[in-house]
Amino acid sequence: MRCRIHNRSTALSTGTQWQTKRWKSRAQAIRPASTSTSSASKPRHGVPQSSSKPKPTKPAAAKTIAPSQIHTASASSVAVKRTASVPGATTDALTSEGDKLNPPSFTYAPALSIPDRKDGQNYASYLFSCGKAYLSFYKTGIGHTRQTLKFARAIRARLADQGRGINDDIAGAGILSRSEWQVLRRSKRDLLRLPVMGFLVLALGEWLPLVVVYLTPVIPEQCRIPAQVERVLKKKESTRRDRLQRIATHALRLQSLDRTPRTDQDGIRLAAAAEGVLDPRSKAGKQGGMAMAHAIIPPEASNDLSLFHLLLLSARLDCHPRILDKLWIRPPKWLLQRNVSNTLAYLTKDDELIRRDGGSQRLHRTELSRACVERGIDVLGKSEAEQRKGLAQWYDT
Repeated sequence: MRCRIHNRSTALSTGTQWQTKRWKSRAQAIRPASTSTSSASKPRHGVPQSSSKPKPTKPAAAKTIAPSQIHTASASSVAVKRTASVPGATTDALTSEGDKLNPPSFTYAPALSIPDRKDGQNYASYLFSCGKAYLSFYKTGIGHTRQTLKFARAIRARLADQGRGINDDIAGAGILSRSEWQVLRRSKRDLLRLPVMGFLVLALGEWLPLVVVYLTPVIPEQCRIPAQVERVLKKKESTRRDRLQRIATHALRLQSLDRTPRTDQDGIRLAAAAEGVLDPRSKAGKQGGMAMAHAIIPPEASNDLSLFHLLLLSARLDCHPRILDKLWIRPPKWLLQRNVSNTLAYLTKDDELIRRDGGSQRLHRTELSRACVERGIDVLGKSEAEQRKGLAQWYDT
């Protein structure tokens, strides 16, 4: 009996020892697998790996490994999200978001890419491929025009929510930036031009570039090809030179026709600036080198100018009616006073907003050329540095 009890106890102890060894071997087989799995799931973000073995307890492993890995992974994911959310990160945008000085990039015409003629390609086929490129340009330009109109509507809705209307002082009061103010001004004309442009695209298709250069006044600015813009600028600059040449030739006769006495200091300054238009090598004014931006404040001083000085300012700022230019008829004084006064009022407000929202040196190249054209400064054949120099003379900076 005692032998049987002894044998049973020996068997139980042997079984217990065997079961314990079995559990240990299972634990040793599972532990490397879990370690390799955790190391394989680590994100590789440049975190140095520890050569020491992780502690067997779970909390210790979480303290030594997880925080640095989780922090690195979350930071990289946030950086990726921020990079992806930046608008225009992969496009050659003209202006950045929130720019108060330059209007958004969709207010300008898109880039025009004309394909090269392939070897052995038929000329008619090449013209057709060029027409398709132009058609794509016009479709994108129409999209830019619609986006500009939508942006202008959003600005007007914002002003309406604030209980404010659109007037000449809305930008100067700090309610609008120069960028938004310019978008509102330019969208008024494009609102009338867009239906005409859509009809021309549907009617002419790929053959639209053949006639579009003769229809510039009814084409939105976002749909004007570079050759069309250059043709308009060339005509405008040549007309300006012809006007100034005729005025300089008949200066004595024009001065004798209307000798308006100028006792107001603003009128004297503006007259001096007008006389400086005849000599582009010097600053705008003869007396003390007065800059035009300082001389046209206030713009109402143009009402006190003589016919000769009004003609000078009108010739430079393109205030002459085009039909009278073609007929070689001198505009009447009252018409010159109205046109010159309105143009000077616009330039005075624009100069004020340019100074407030960053200065003329921060103007984008496309906006820089536009500002020079509006102020009677030549841009054809001029580099960006030369254009900035000419605009700096306007501001005397």
